Amino acid sequence: MLSQLKAKPDFISAWIRNPRQVGALFPSSGCLAQAMATQVSSMNGLTIELGAGTGAVTSALLSRGLNPKRLVVVEKDQILADKLISQFPSLSILAGDATRLQQLLKQKDLGLADSVVSSLPLLNMRTHTRIRVLTAIFNSLSDDGKLIQYTYSPAPPIPKQLARSMQLVGFRIDRILWNLPPAHVWVYQRFRTPLNHT
Repeated sequence: MLSQLKAKPDFISAWIRNPRQVGALFPSSGCLAQAMATQVSSMNGLTIELGAGTGAVTSALLSRGLNPKRLVVVEKDQILADKLISQFPSLSILAGDATRLQQLLKQKDLGLADSVVSSLPLLNMRTHTRIRVLTAIFNSLSDDGKLIQYTYSPAPPIPKQLARSMQLVGFRIDRILWNLPPAHVWVYQRFRTPLNHT
């Protein structure tokens, strides 16, 4: 178990290239990856993974039984993306920015997703970038689709005021202590009924 908490050279290199983009020196532990994968309810619906890094969550999604033809993996760092392509040759792996998610999916002629599984460091992002990423994510999800997101912070990965303004509701569904640092898994969906602003 301790071996899962060791930083990997490729991950450290990515962190050095862009610490704001990677967010931590250590990739997701197996426990965290499994906790996120468990929240994907449809094995045949389209699932998008953002910020796949070294592939820990990707492996957990496949182990859960997700249809490989219905999994799209997006990684911004070109070096990590190339390694993911070698590691998972049967998957659709795209090197690109999450703010351009709709364009990336359109190039592959893919429809709306049931789930987005994100390892992006949302709280590290500048506010305008975070809003662009979240807008792209929810424009790529079906009406009842969900964003599965983890954070190292005890605070929500989407600040409450921002979630409310974007008509999103989120719940923390798990806390993973055996991760370095400890992590919290959240699930976000659109409000099913209009918000009461009174």
